[in-house]
Amino acid sequence: MEENNQQFNEEEFLKKVEQAAKRGAGRGGSFWQILLNNLPTILTLAMIFMIGARVRAFGNGISSMFHFDNGVQNHDMALEDNGIFGYTAADFEQAILGDSEKLKKLEVYRQDISDATTITKTGFINWSALSKTKLITYNGTVVYTVDLASLSSEDISVNEAEKIITLKIPHAVQEEINIPEDAIQFGDTERGLLAFGDLQMTPEQISEVQAGAREKMEEKLKEDNVLETADRFAKLSVWEMYSPIIKGVARDYSLEVEFR
Repeated sequence: MEENNQQFNEEEFLKKVEQAAKRGAGRGGSFWQILLNNLPTILTLAMIFMIGARVRAFGNGISSMFHFDNGVQNHDMALEDNGIFGYTAADFEQAILGDSEKLKKLEVYRQDISDATTITKTGFINWSALSKTKLITYNGTVVYTVDLASLSSEDISVNEAEKIITLKIPHAVQEEINIPEDAIQFGDTERGLLAFGDLQMTPEQISEVQAGAREKMEEKLKEDNVLETADRFAKLSVWEMYSPIIKGVARDYSLEVEFR
């Protein structure tokens, strides 16, 4: 089976819904009636367009016979210059940006999560009197999304008999856990009886500890099966987004959202 690369877009989606509603209502013949009624006007406009194009082509041919180019210096790039015997040159059109695509990642669920890490630094022969400890609390947020840009026309089906539009979506995906720097809380250093000064850490050690805290958070998210909760909200969020639109286009149709 060939892979379908046609990307989902809302306009085509709504057109499909509207067409289904029209077929259900039995109004399919109105287009041809309008076409037949306006056929003389359409033929007249077509003839005017063809005659105008021929006149313009003849005028361009006459003007080109008496036109002389101003020289290779008036072009962007000279590929070959033979003086009065002609030249080969290249001109570049104005650079333009192509179509941009906005990634339709729909945020369906957000979960706050934290982890507390105790740092311990011991002294000579691990004597507790020389030890220092510090509590670091990491407060983060994880977001779950559904990528609507991955949808294709194959994900849409219409049941005209039951008047149901079915949209199949991918499962929710967990994005990277975000731990803002200002959400990291460093507690006071607790010192043994003979310990002095603060507990210092290198930037490398701080990064290593933060990575360890993120791993603990990942384990907790899997343990509590948060992804399953995000999936439930994914179906609800997509349904809430498209159901009112479908009702506006085809009042008698309802939407069902399923996973692929």
